[in-house]
Amino acid sequence: MGAISAVLLAAGRGTRLAGPIPKAYLPLGGKPIIAYSLEVFSACALVSDLIIVIHPDDRELFANAVRSLAKPLTVVHGGAHRQESALAGVKAAQSEYVLVHDAARPFVSKELIERVIEAMKTHDAAVPVVPVTSSVKRVSEGFITADLDRSEIFFSQTPQGFRRELLLAALERACREHRYFSDEAGAVLALMRVKTIEGDPRNIKITTAADLKLAECFALELR
Repeated sequence: MGAISAVLLAAGRGTRLAGPIPKAYLPLGGKPIIAYSLEVFSACALVSDLIIVIHPDDRELFANAVRSLAKPLTVVHGGAHRQESALAGVKAAQSEYVLVHDAARPFVSKELIERVIEAMKTHDAAVPVVPVTSSVKRVSEGFITADLDRSEIFFSQTPQGFRRELLLAALERACREHRYFSDEAGAVLALMRVKTIEGDPRNIKITTAADLKLAECFALELR
């Protein structure tokens, strides 16, 4: 199998988590949020190098947040939208495969990374998902219009793994057509089916203050 680059997205502003600094650099258990996933990907033997996509204004924050890593690290600047940031990271990769991960998911595990890679080998595109456990409704103008079958609805996670040329073509096409998707799998779905694997409930994305409080509990367990 060819080389695998890990692309970590950290260019977002985290507007739903108001704070003095961008979300990726907030302290969590004694170190910045961004440091957790960087360290896990750096320690993974199957990953050849790391590409971190940051906001241009965050260069000093990033330099202060990251310690020396075991893998080569490339820093690129993101765009106004997640999709543009992902495209910048994928363009910077020189490997056959890429893993794209939200830096705001600090508790990604080595085991999950390896399972995504294994599925990616066979299917060229693989995404971890977790089932929705609550009732799901479609709502319009404040009223329920339909009861949805939750057995067919899942939350997607990262890392999402793809053959690089496939993801590059999907992201370039989406940007060219001004179609913006919430994750990389959405862009790839326009070209092919995407394989799903079992995700990890602890692999949460920190978006709100409540998420941050839960993450603090997880971080205490890691000490």
